[in-house]
Amino acid sequence: MKTVDKNNKSVIITIIGMAVMTAAVAVKAATSSVIAAAAIHIAGLACFFTIEGIEKTPDPESGLSFKRFLSDLKKPWVIPLILFMLLLSPAEMLLSKAVFGSAYIDHVLGRINVPGLDQLPLLLFNQIVSVLGEEIEFRAFFVGKGMKRFSFWPAAAAGAVLFAAAHYAAGSAGIVAWDLGGIFIDAILFAILYRKTGNCLISFIPHFANNMLGFFLVPVLFA
Repeated sequence: MKTVDKNNKSVIITIIGMAVMTAAVAVKAATSSVIAAAAIHIAGLACFFTIEGIEKTPDPESGLSFKRFLSDLKKPWVIPLILFMLLLSPAEMLLSKAVFGSAYIDHVLGRINVPGLDQLPLLLFNQIVSVLGEEIEFRAFFVGKGMKRFSFWPAAAAGAVLFAAAHYAAGSAGIVAWDLGGIFIDAILFAILYRKTGNCLISFIPHFANNMLGFFLVPVLFA
C-alpha cells in the first residue's frame, strides 16, 4: 500500500511539475518575465528532488548520479554521441554565419545575459550552475520522470519544444526559427544521451562544452 501511495504521489507531482513548467515557459516566451523564468527552474528542480525523496531513489536509479558518472560515460555509444554533438555545434555556427551573417549572433547574444570571456572564472561558474540546473529540470525531471508516465519519445519531444521555447527571443522570423530549431535538435540529442545513461551529468557534458565553445568561437567567426 505504501508503494502504491508513493507511486501515486510521484505521478501527481510529475504531472503538476510538467504543467507548471509548460505554463511558465509559455508566459516567459510571451512576456520575457523574469518571474516566469524563475518558475521554470523552481518547478523542475523542486519536483525532481521531491520525487527522488518520496521514492527514496537509490543511486543506481537516480537521474543525477556522481557515483555512476564514469561507468555511465563508458556505456555504448555515449562518447561517440558526445563527440558528434561537440562537432555539430561549430558546424551549426558556421552554417548560421553563411546563411544569416552577423545578424544571427547578434540575435543570440541579445537573448543571453552572461559574463564575458574577460570574466572567465565568473562565466565558468555561471555556466556550470545554469547548465546543470537545466539538465536536472529538462532531462532528469521532464524527460526522466516524464518517460515513466508517458514513454520516452513523447516526453523527449515535449521537453525539447519547451526547452527551445524557453530560449525564445523576438527577432527576424527566419533567424528565430533557425535559432529555436537548433536548440530543439540539441535538446533531442541531450534527451537521447540521457536515455542511454539515465544520468543528467552525462548530458551536462556536451551542453556545457557547446555553450563554452560558442563563447570562444564567436570572437573568431564573427569578428
